[in-house]
Parts: sequence; C-alpha cells; structure tokens
Amino acid sequence: MTNVNITEADSSVVLDLRMWAGADPESTAWLQSPIGSNAAAGALNLLVVDIKITSASAATTFDLTDTGIAGVDGAEIVSVLGLHNNSGAFEIPADIRTTGATVLFTSPSGTNTDIMRLSVLYR
Repeated sequence: MTNVNITEADSSVVLDLRMWAGADPESTAWLQSPIGSNAAAGALNLLVVDIKITSASAATTFDLTDTGIAGVDGAEIVSVLGLHNNSGAFEIPADIRTTGATVLFTSPSGTNTDIMRLSVLYR
C-alpha cells in the first residue's frame, strides 16, 4: 500500500523508540538481560508521527512500508495508541482501524491541511 490523503513532505516523525517487550517463548535471549546483545528479541517500536491531512472527510491511509515520510519504516502495526488533531477545529477522526502495516481512518470534516498526531506500536 501507500500513504493516501497525507501530504508526506509536511509530515514528520516525532518519536521512534525501540522498546524491549519480552522474548519469544522459545527464545533464551532474556538470559542476557533486556540491555544485553539480544535486546531486540521480542522488541516493539513506539512511533509518534505528525501527518498532514490533504483533504477533509476523506479516506486516509498511513503505511509503515511507504518511505514517503522520512524515518518511517516498519512491517506491522500492533496497536494504535492514539490519533488526534493537533490543529484547526480539533475534530475527531472516524473509523480508525489497522490492517498489516497500515492505519486507516476517515479524516473529519473541516480538517483540510490539519496536522494529526498518530501514536502506534509496531514491529
């Protein structure tokens, strides 16, 4: 997929933080401690990204595999932690859902060129 209804050049990563989140039950990586050489086993990333909406009341897709927003790179959305409007009328997006590496939602009316802050866990 690709980013849809997002002005990529005006969107940016606010935070991309790797977090240790345990290990695969079959892995012995935990024996080296969470800060050891195997810290990546079972790790998640916390991503906070500001995305500029192109059109109001439109289907919007944020895709981790699309490199149009510098610094965004991932394979699968685990959970959406938050999606809110940082500008304009502070209207709430609708129909927020995930599928694979994408977050899909409908931008609210009156949000043309507004900045939405999206927070997700991904791997």
